[in-house]
Amino acid sequence: MATTTQQISGRNPKGKYILSGIAKRTYKINKDGSCSLHEEQKPIIASHVMHPDNDEEFLWDTDLYPFKTMTDIVVKGIARSTTAVKSFEASVSIGKIGTSIQVFADRKLHKTANGVFQFISENTIEEIPISYAFAYGGKDLIAEAPLRKMVENDENFKYASEILDVFKGSPYRYPRNPIGKGYLIDTSAENIEQLQLPNIENPFQLLTPETIVCKNVLEWYKMPIPVGTEWIHPGWFPRIAYFGKYALPKGLDENITEIAHHLTSDSILKSDPHPSNSYFDFRACNGASLGLQSRFLVGGESCLLTNMHPQKKEFLITLPKESPKIKVDGRNGKLLNTDPVIHSVTIEPEENLLTIVWCGSAKAIRPYMQEELEKMPFEVKW
Repeated sequence: MATTTQQISGRNPKGKYILSGIAKRTYKINKDGSCSLHEEQKPIIASHVMHPDNDEEFLWDTDLYPFKTMTDIVVKGIARSTTAVKSFEASVSIGKIGTSIQVFADRKLHKTANGVFQFISENTIEEIPISYAFAYGGKDLIAEAPLRKMVENDENFKYASEILDVFKGSPYRYPRNPIGKGYLIDTSAENIEQLQLPNIENPFQLLTPETIVCKNVLEWYKMPIPVGTEWIHPGWFPRIAYFGKYALPKGLDENITEIAHHLTSDSILKSDPHPSNSYFDFRACNGASLGLQSRFLVGGESCLLTNMHPQKKEFLITLPKESPKIKVDGRNGKLLNTDPVIHSVTIEPEENLLTIVWCGSAKAIRPYMQEELEKMPFEVKW
C-alpha cells in the first residue's frame, strides 16, 4: 500500500523546531477538467529522483520538506500543435501566475562567408516533451577541453574523479541548465557544426544569431534564462543560491533577468561560500520552474493548459477544494492542530493525473530522529 502520509522533523525560518505532517493525494482529471479521487494513490517521494539514463536530469523533487514558503506548480507533459509547423506557443497559467513556452522545430547554426551567424530551419514540429533537455543551456565541451586537460594532468586531481565529477561546476556548463542545448562559447567550425539549438525557449527572451555566443564565460548570467514546467535541480542557478554557499560571479546583481522580472528573490545576492557568511533562504525548498512558484494555493483554483493536453488545444482544470486536517505529536499524549498549506501541485496531462502535497506544521520541543518519528503519533483526516 502506498505511503501517502508522514511526520517529519525540521525548523522554520525563525530557527524554531517544528514537526510537520505531510499528506499526499492523487486525483484523476476528468474530461470536464474536474478532479476525482484516483483509485491508485502515488506514494510520498522520500528523496530526489534522477533520470535512469541521465544522472544530470532531475525528474522529481522530494515531498518531504518540513517547510516551504510557496506552492510549487509542476506540469510534466508534452507541448503539442494541431498541425506540423516550424514554431508554436504553449502555456500554463494558474491564478495570477504562469509561464509561456515558444517551441521550435530542429534548427542549425550556420556561419556565412562574411562571418554572420544564421539560424537555419528546414523541419517542422508537432510535439515535444517539456523537458529542460530541450531548453536553452547545456555544455560547451570543446571550449572546456583545455581546462579538462589541465585538470586531468594535475596531480592534485588525480583521484578526484573517483569521488566526484569535478567538472559539474565548470563555467563551460550553463549554471542555469547544464543539460540543455545551445550554450556556445567556442566558435570554431567544428563546434558550430555539432551545435544543437534549443527547441524550447522563453518567448520574451528568444535566442538570436546576435546573442548566440557567450563571449565571456564569467558573464553567463547575461545569457537567456531557460524556460520549462518541470522541477528545477537544487544545484542549478538560481535555486542553488538560496542555499547561501554558491559563489556568485562578479557583476551579477539585481539587474539579472530572474530578479528584474520578479521570478526570484534578491536574497540570492547574499550567497557567499565563505564559512563565516552562513546563509539559507527557505525558497531553496521550492523547486518549480520560474514563474510557477505561487503564493500558497488553497484549492479550487483553475489551471489553464494551452497546447499541453493530448486532445484539447485549451484545457481548464479545477483543483480539488478538499483539504486535510493534520495533527502532529505534541508529546505527553497530545496531538497539536496545524494549519495545512499546499506545498506542491503536479499535473500530468498525458496520464490525466493531478497530485497535491499538503503540509501542516506545529512547534516541537526538539529535533527527532527517524527512529523516533516512526513511533510518534500523528493524524491526517480528509
